Amino acid sequence: MTGIEEKEQVAKEIMEPENKFKGFTIEEIRLQRVFVSLEKESCKSRILRSVRNLQDSNPLMPGNKSSLAGKTGAIALKMINGLNYLDYILIGLSVFKGTKKIFSLFKGRKKG
Repeated sequence: MTGIEEKEQVAKEIMEPENKFKGFTIEEIRLQRVFVSLEKESCKSRILRSVRNLQDSNPLMPGNKSSLAGKTGAIALKMINGLNYLDYILIGLSVFKGTKKIFSLFKGRKKG
């Protein structure tokens, strides 16, 4: 065979292969699943990194310890997380009693 005949034979095999595609093997499917899983994990870590960067750059978030608002937010968050339902009820009652007294003072001034 000459060089031209070999090239024609290769071109014919490429254009019309003898064995047509019948599907993927088990190993190829496993590799595809591994690649998809790795891509998912990569996207997940990228999203978490960007969320963490947003939290660090926000001055009102508790994670930002450099600003006063961040420090007070962290303290308030710890206080709120540490309370149970009874504490919330008692705080509500004390606030309600205080506002009731303040409003009664204003109403008394208007009458007199």
